[in-house]
Amino acid sequence: MTDQTTTRGKVSSSAIETLGVDPVPLASRKMGPGMLFLIWALASASATTPVIGLLLDHLGLLTFSALVLIASLIGFLPALLFAHMGRQVPVISMVMARRTWGFLGAGVLALLYTVVGAGWFGLNTDVGGKILSNLFPGLGWTWYLLLGLAQIGLVFFGMELLEKFYKYTALLFLSCYAVLTYYLLSRYPLQLPVTTGIVPWGKDIDLILSFSLLAWSYDFPTVSRFCVPYHKQESRNYSLFFASMPTLGVMTAVLFMGILGLVTLRMTGDWNVAMLGRSLPLWGEISAIGVILAIAHTNAMNLYPAVTKFLAVINVAERDMPNWLQPIAVLGLGVLATALAIAGILHVIEGFLNVLGELLFPFSFLLITDWFYQKHYQESPTVFYRGSETKALSSPWSIAWASTVLIGAILFEVAKPWPDNRWASYVPWQVLSAATAAFTYVCGMAILRRTALGKSARGATQNA
Repeated sequence: MTDQTTTRGKVSSSAIETLGVDPVPLASRKMGPGMLFLIWALASASATTPVIGLLLDHLGLLTFSALVLIASLIGFLPALLFAHMGRQVPVISMVMARRTWGFLGAGVLALLYTVVGAGWFGLNTDVGGKILSNLFPGLGWTWYLLLGLAQIGLVFFGMELLEKFYKYTALLFLSCYAVLTYYLLSRYPLQLPVTTGIVPWGKDIDLILSFSLLAWSYDFPTVSRFCVPYHKQESRNYSLFFASMPTLGVMTAVLFMGILGLVTLRMTGDWNVAMLGRSLPLWGEISAIGVILAIAHTNAMNLYPAVTKFLAVINVAERDMPNWLQPIAVLGLGVLATALAIAGILHVIEGFLNVLGELLFPFSFLLITDWFYQKHYQESPTVFYRGSETKALSSPWSIAWASTVLIGAILFEVAKPWPDNRWASYVPWQVLSAATAAFTYVCGMAILRRTALGKSARGATQNA
């Protein structure tokens, strides 16, 4: 589509971003595929990523690598489409969801995922605080406050600064983990993890996707809306290349950081290689501190999308929002998430990931399906907001049907009615359930359309 973005967006009207959930202005849509890859690789490669080694400690290196590859292939299409949607219409996914679930439904979902984003922010801050407390004991929760405030300060300046800052964080992050890996291999006997027992392939694939690609993909438009707009004249290969960058970034980080977590767990009994900093010489401690700095920047990508979702909730009532609202939202959510870190949420990570997957999988599949089935990408960004010339975003019937299918898919996954046997363990049931929900939605919409067309034809015949 041609760019139809309004000029309301205020990406850099001041040093602090005040864009809110407005469409990104054309002048600010300059990001290329390389930066898109870098942002999502670093966002995925936080200090918590190696915890996947703890969650999948029954796997060997080859089995883990194979599972990551299979999970990447399964999640590739929905993730690719999400990244492309942001280039088609420069708004966040929770604004896109208004065309599927209406203002009220999208507002409820945005509120739920605001909590999810704050949870991930707290999870990373928790790990960072533990590393700092391990290196420099005695200050307790003070480290959590300092780390939280540093991350909050970065998000104040929005995507324009985040994009620049990532460029300088990449080399620092890689260098720090290279030093820590060197010390790991030089100080501890080499022990490579091996697969123990029967591998529940389906369950593990669901876990990997809920931990990584399908946990991130619905936020891809939050960044890709700043990318160079998509045009029909663009070659298909280039569009696919551009849209695949977030997926490649996320899963590359999961593969290498997951392997590091598995090896570190086997060699030291702790999945967190950064914890080695306290027993290392001075430059080893400096390296661990560098990892903390990388966490702080990486974790900003958890807070930034959470802020946009929260603003989408407020924006349900009125499109025009004051410039001060986004900075206040950054401060409020950042403080809340830091409090979660101080309270300690790392011990419930596996249950947290399972709940996340049960919500995110069907939501993501249904949003993508509706977007392309009803061709919302052909619409002007203005129709996603109140006060537009469009009287209704979607028909009440389509909104009701989308809501019914989403609730049904979530209840189905919570109930887990699938068989409990060896063969069933090879099936990624969460993915299959979400795909079934998307198919069910399309079938229902086809029936609704045919019914509506039939009524229109009968009405025209009677009038004649």
